[in-house]
Amino acid sequence: MRQTLFYLPHEIGPLKLFGLVSWSMLGLVLYLGITLFYSYRQPKGISNLYEGFFNWIVGAAVLGFVLPAIEAKVAPGTADQIVVGLPVRGYGMMMMLGVLTAVGISYRRVMQLGVAKESFLGLVLWTVIGGLLGARLFYIVQKWSELEGTSIVEKLWTALQFTEGGLVVYGAILGGIAGILGWTLLQKVAPLSLLDAIVPAFFIGLAFGRIGCLMNGCCYGGVVESGLPAIEFPRGAPAYMDQLSSGRLLGIHTKPTDAHQTAIDTVDPGSWAERNGIQPGQILDSVQVGLVPLAPQRQAEAMRKHAPAELEGLVRTDRVRTVVRELPTRSLPVHPSQIYASITGFLLCFWSLCIPRWVQRPGLVFGSGWLVYGILRFLEEIVRVDEGGQFGTELSIAQWVSIVGILFGAILTVYSWSRSRAKSPIGQTAV
Repeated sequence: MRQTLFYLPHEIGPLKLFGLVSWSMLGLVLYLGITLFYSYRQPKGISNLYEGFFNWIVGAAVLGFVLPAIEAKVAPGTADQIVVGLPVRGYGMMMMLGVLTAVGISYRRVMQLGVAKESFLGLVLWTVIGGLLGARLFYIVQKWSELEGTSIVEKLWTALQFTEGGLVVYGAILGGIAGILGWTLLQKVAPLSLLDAIVPAFFIGLAFGRIGCLMNGCCYGGVVESGLPAIEFPRGAPAYMDQLSSGRLLGIHTKPTDAHQTAIDTVDPGSWAERNGIQPGQILDSVQVGLVPLAPQRQAEAMRKHAPAELEGLVRTDRVRTVVRELPTRSLPVHPSQIYASITGFLLCFWSLCIPRWVQRPGLVFGSGWLVYGILRFLEEIVRVDEGGQFGTELSIAQWVSIVGILFGAILTVYSWSRSRAKSPIGQTAV
């Protein structure tokens, strides 16, 4: 797990790296000056420069305002504030690699449909933007009750904080498909043929995205009880915090009671719980966890060195109240669900690329892709524990969507296979 790969420095010598007065803004102005100079010597050079004026304004806004606002800060808004720098997240890096690889894979396949090269960039933008919006919207709907804020306005403001994370794979897929369908309506390209061409790109993006999940620590599996493959996460990771808040990391196993309380069922021999007098039969009130207070300078230094969080806990039962100071450094072994999902993505990408003569049965790759991925995703959710059951069942929201996807994929696969082979890969007017 490595949520932050590194930090771009806040300052280099006398200037900041980002801001209105910064090295990056100085570089942008210098580049603009060089472009202006050469534009005078080129036919229609100034005209082309004016057409790109909006891009210059956007670039200046990003360098001057957006990037400084999302720099990592310690004690923000106080006299002790320390700006650590701009974090480069592992999840974001994997997403970028996934998008670039997906574009490279889909380019040739889309070109076979007769789509003009000039229109391909528009397709990419529609797909990526639709995917991001869908992933975020799916997350907001799924986690609405957990979003910070008491009013609708406060929750909506939290929902807009893309930099704080919160993207769902199924939402990205559905949003990306919606973006593709919107583009096909405008450009009058056969939607099924285009979706067939794009399917491997979705799977390769999934493969890289799940590596990002591993680096971020999300989408984690349950505790491994046997000799199956397993991984451990460092202190402060989501899996670690989940195990700690449930008491499992401290050796406490619980069960619900008829009085809607949580009773301690068993205690692991030699565990922290046994050493501190926690016994079966006691009622577990709560396991509270908090950060150990550190001076701003020490916090900043820990962030730069990617040190694990300093935590302390408090265990409350109906009989004892115990402070937990020496917490384990790593989580209990869990199923490597992110690795399984990434391998699934790579295999599905290879499989969809190898379906012979895919252009002759529009919808076959897309439908069968939904079918197979739905089945594998349903099975993947069995080893994951980061999402609870929905609609009064033990099935997660992803499993419910998988069931719908399996049915949809099966129907589309049968429909595509029963149709006569297409004479042209285009199917409608090409762009």
